[in-house]
Amino acid sequence: MEFTAGGRSAWHFTTNTIARELESSASTRLCFPLTMARPPAQERRRKVRLRLPQTVRVRPSDPRRIDFDEILPTVNTSRDSVYFVSKNTDYKEGMRVFITFPYSDRPGSINRESLGKVVRIDELGHGRRGIAVEILMPLYLGGKETVR
Repeated sequence: MEFTAGGRSAWHFTTNTIARELESSASTRLCFPLTMARPPAQERRRKVRLRLPQTVRVRPSDPRRIDFDEILPTVNTSRDSVYFVSKNTDYKEGMRVFITFPYSDRPGSINRESLGKVVRIDELGHGRRGIAVEILMPLYLGGKETVR
């Protein structure tokens, strides 16, 4: 025979009492599932990120000031931005770059070059830096993409 009070079982009262005690206990407050839930952060990105490594070619838009030409794999990409890791210390926030994405050096491949802007630099340690580039606009030379 089950004890009931007001239509509820003793089991219901016991589990609710234990849950309230756990929730109010200072030592378990950090571990209790109800207190661990965070409100969802507002996503600022307009496009979905793809975490598939693709090859990108990056070079400065003004080679008179700084001159380099890097071909690197991406960490993640979207339609209008790329993120890659480089040991090059010449990247600066706000710097304009020519970016070819995706890039291929195979004969006959069509590589579309775009103008981009470095929007974020993350120091990753061991001389490595995470570079986030926003793709501003495609560059068309003679009305066609660059053919290699």
